[in-house]
Amino acid sequence: MHKSIQPTFSDAVKDLQEDNRPINEDYSDAVEQYYTTMDPAIVHLRDFDHTYDAIRYIQSRFLRRIDGRFTERIQHLYMRIAAALHLTDVPKVLATYELLSRRLITMDPCVSLLAGTDEKVLSSQFSINVSNCTVPEMYNAVAKCVFAVRKGASVAIAAQGVPCSGRNPVCDHRESDIGLWALMSFMDTAFTFTRSHGDKRTDPANVAVEVWHIDVRSIIDFNNIHQHDLVDQRNLTVTLCLPDIFMGRVEDNGEWALFCPKNVPDLLNTSGSYFDDAYHRYELSAIPRIKVRAKELWHTILRSIILTGGPYLIFKDSMNGKSNLPEASPSCQSMLRTGMVDVLGEDAELFPRNYASLTLPLFMTRDREFDFADLHQATKETVYALNKVLDISEDHLSTIFDRNKDFRSIAIGVNGLADLFTAMRMPYESLEAADLNINIAETMYHAALEASNELAAIHGPYKAFRHSPMAHGIMQFDFWETTPSDRYDWKSLCDKIHTTGVRNASLISIGPGDDGEVPSGFTTSTNPLPSNLLDGHIPCPWLVEDLTKLGLWNDEIRREITTAKGSIQGIRIIPADIKAIYRTAWEIDPQCIAKMAVDRAPFICNTQSITFHLHNPNVDVLDELMRRMWSSGLKTGIHTLHSRFPDQAGSRSSLDEDTDREMSYEEVDTDSTLHDFATANVLLA
Repeated sequence: MHKSIQPTFSDAVKDLQEDNRPINEDYSDAVEQYYTTMDPAIVHLRDFDHTYDAIRYIQSRFLRRIDGRFTERIQHLYMRIAAALHLTDVPKVLATYELLSRRLITMDPCVSLLAGTDEKVLSSQFSINVSNCTVPEMYNAVAKCVFAVRKGASVAIAAQGVPCSGRNPVCDHRESDIGLWALMSFMDTAFTFTRSHGDKRTDPANVAVEVWHIDVRSIIDFNNIHQHDLVDQRNLTVTLCLPDIFMGRVEDNGEWALFCPKNVPDLLNTSGSYFDDAYHRYELSAIPRIKVRAKELWHTILRSIILTGGPYLIFKDSMNGKSNLPEASPSCQSMLRTGMVDVLGEDAELFPRNYASLTLPLFMTRDREFDFADLHQATKETVYALNKVLDISEDHLSTIFDRNKDFRSIAIGVNGLADLFTAMRMPYESLEAADLNINIAETMYHAALEASNELAAIHGPYKAFRHSPMAHGIMQFDFWETTPSDRYDWKSLCDKIHTTGVRNASLISIGPGDDGEVPSGFTTSTNPLPSNLLDGHIPCPWLVEDLTKLGLWNDEIRREITTAKGSIQGIRIIPADIKAIYRTAWEIDPQCIAKMAVDRAPFICNTQSITFHLHNPNVDVLDELMRRMWSSGLKTGIHTLHSRFPDQAGSRSSLDEDTDREMSYEEVDTDSTLHDFATANVLLA
């Protein structure tokens, strides 16, 4: 690349202009005006910090071309993003470039792809509410979703209010109504057609449904190819919203009533005690319903998660009760991969979402200490950058963004937490790792609030701020009745927020990991290392270094690690302290994953996407895990379950894996006595 592409950033921009590419005029003018500052700031040697896979990914997704020939280097890409966001604010341009160039942050993939072009909506995630759509409006909504998917985005679809299928004998509907199953089938077909014409996303859309919906059992089975003949339905995933009253009925083995949303409008617009009162009232009324045992429905959900990896689970009352969003609108919310929750309007308009991820291992110093000051500053710069993305989008699509201005939610996540623990010689399950996990979350939350407050002092707070809990002095940690550490001056910051507000309704969100994190070269999100083998055959460099220092690294050890699929727990000559550091996700107690999520939750103002790895999962084990997460007050239950069964050592609980197709609901074991996790860990060791 360095041989074939000229090194000067401004010349690369001119090449694209000469080719009549859709370069944004403001961006090109800023480069022309300040090229004497931007060009010398680029450090091309940092290209060599990327892995080969990261370089190939960046080439295929983001770098600009003319007639198939690359016209920009990787460092040009980073300067293009920074200059497109901040234009003539040169100090911010250089600060953002430094963060991107050093790989301290990774931006939303659509920002990397479209920055500097005439395309102004730089988001790869959108949300839309279709609950109140008629059939003609539904066609329009689907067209909008397909448009978003075609540009490489994902869509979260709030469908809680879509009525039940017309074939359901319990309810009668007007001709203009459309059933939820029919809608999902139609959307899936549309996305299948879209993917066949070039789109490569495996999860373009997620549909959010309430657990009291009368079609909930068929919706749970939507992606379960054992239950119907639509074997190609792999383009939609499902999120289930679980209120506390449902989880209580599960614990009491009580009855649960299923309604058509057309008959119970109060369930769509309430949460907490208001929802409970409305639900009890509808239960005692003459409204048509179907009665089921809550525990049986719950076990159906868990079996589906084991078989297919879905649905995703959201604990509705915790999500609303610990939200900074206004109390008046808790229900019109849409979830994308359980990583971010927004309030939507009543009509079917697309609402963009913007996110970025901080690469945690790169904040470690040469002395293997974590640089919290650097993380704090990087988080603030990320808030500034994401707000610029919002500003650009708002200027371009003012009609869509009128209500989005009410909240201006952004999402800042992390990647490489497991790599950080490994580099700092901390076992994932250690007390030191638990403390670092909390301190990182607190630092990011404080920095994000501080930056958002500074922006509010200049541009004003988001429109709905005065109706939010934060306006009354309630921070996220107050919902959890947690006192933050004395690392930061929280009192002073809270006083400033009370006076001038914040620019964004929510700021911190732990996503499940995204393709946009590939350039970092580290593990996604907060997930443990799935294996000590990279790409299935290359040993982890840190492990090789440690074994070499001990005089243990040789071809025989390498073969043993490869044979064990990246596990070192069964290799006797490796010391116990090394084994503890290099436990894989399959060898870490899932309760530790849940505890870490609970520990950092007081500083996560949006939501978390939580992934689990289980050997031979069964309903009882998953039931205990999910109930503990609910009782701990988490907003989310599970995003992804990775499974290994006795005859499927490397399979994943997902429809992308053909090996799972041999199983059925009847084969999912409900006996937990043979699968105690402590026993499993002993056997592995």
